[in-house]
Amino acid sequence: MTIDRNTLLFLDSSCLIAAAGSPSGGSGFLLSLCARGYLKAAVSQPVLLEAQKNIQSKLGDKAIKRLYNLLAVVPFSLASLPDKAEFARLEKLVNKKDVHVVAAALEVDAPFLLTLDQDLVLEVNKAYLGIQALAPGEFIKSVLPSHVDYPSASD
Repeated sequence: MTIDRNTLLFLDSSCLIAAAGSPSGGSGFLLSLCARGYLKAAVSQPVLLEAQKNIQSKLGDKAIKRLYNLLAVVPFSLASLPDKAEFARLEKLVNKKDVHVVAAALEVDAPFLLTLDQDLVLEVNKAYLGIQALAPGEFIKSVLPSHVDYPSASD
């Protein structure tokens, strides 16, 4: 699959937390590509709230400032949440605490859901929902090289 500047990545809170805590890591790198227009990023309000809460309680002021900076420089799409019937359908396929993440990613038709939660990666990919779940590092290694602007995107 070739990806381009219109390829949408849905990021869960673990990726936002990782980017705020370690801007030079995989999540931070992918968000920098989104900020530069090589990829598109999407989140949902519950994902943002979860990330903010965890960053404030675990990583402190510097990291929360990095999160706010990311929100200012990355043109995130904000996913709405689907109706109760879709939630009920997804609860049969993925664990209840992550249903809102998967539902929002599907709502924006993102081809990729990025997460550091390996259990979620397995559940989503096993459910064949039309979205591929990957850790940021795996996306960088296995998908990013197919970007039409690669290697200039990875500079």
